[in-house]
Amino acid sequence: MSPKRILKAKIGELLLERNLISQKQLEKALEEQKDKGGYISQHLISLGYVNEIHIAECLASQYGFAYLPLDRYEIAPQLLKILPFKLINIYSLLPLERSGNSLEVVMADPLNEGVIDMLRQVTGCEIEVFISTYSEIRNSINYYFPAEIKNKNKEEFDAGGLIKGEMLKSFIQVKGYGDAKEKRKYKRKEVDLEIIYFSQDKSCKGRIKNISYGGLMFVSETFIPVEKNIYTNIVCKILLQDVTISAVVQVIRVEKLQENPPKYSIAGFFNFITDEDRLKLTILLQ
Repeated sequence: MSPKRILKAKIGELLLERNLISQKQLEKALEEQKDKGGYISQHLISLGYVNEIHIAECLASQYGFAYLPLDRYEIAPQLLKILPFKLINIYSLLPLERSGNSLEVVMADPLNEGVIDMLRQVTGCEIEVFISTYSEIRNSINYYFPAEIKNKNKEEFDAGGLIKGEMLKSFIQVKGYGDAKEKRKYKRKEVDLEIIYFSQDKSCKGRIKNISYGGLMFVSETFIPVEKNIYTNIVCKILLQDVTISAVVQVIRVEKLQENPPKYSIAGFFNFITDEDRLKLTILLQ
């Protein structure tokens, strides 16, 4: 099913219409979202107003997504290699089946058009979406990728700033943006480019002020919540004169530049970028 049919109503409104939550509960969850960021569904669940099944059934009913109980489904090993693990792990999704130019994926957040667009570009396929709960997907990721999860955990606890190693294939992995002891690895280029990014189910715009092979800094009127030691990843498009560069950016720093109207400086590193788009970036930086 095509994700283009969605975005008719927000999940909070759908739950309200089905009498699964009250207006007061929705307002409380919205306050939590405003303070802490993230998705409204996460706060509704953490507050105990609904459970994951409520969310999945609501989305399935409204948008026609088929619900898939992953504990009863076996994914072929060769299919798991279609998507990079980093993308699977960041966005909690899994490939299911591929037929010709169509790829079936299961997601906990099928309303995130930015991620679906990124999947199209990475695979060259049209994306058919199934829905499952976040817990089911995370359990399946742990089951299918034990070695990758183990290595990821080692990386997270590894001391130091930038992760050592080359940029292999499509991955650029860096840490420690705000560490004064670490020098920036890449030379920055001052630019003035438009960026479109997806944050909390919304499409936002900003202006890139400098960019390097490792990351970028842009200015936007939309705040991106970043908690200490918890990095936020956003899907973005960098608009050049005649081409577009798509990437996943790991946001490291958000600083308020002015109050009214609000304006923020947002800096981060490229967490995922395809070989094709990395070539475009290389040409831009020449």
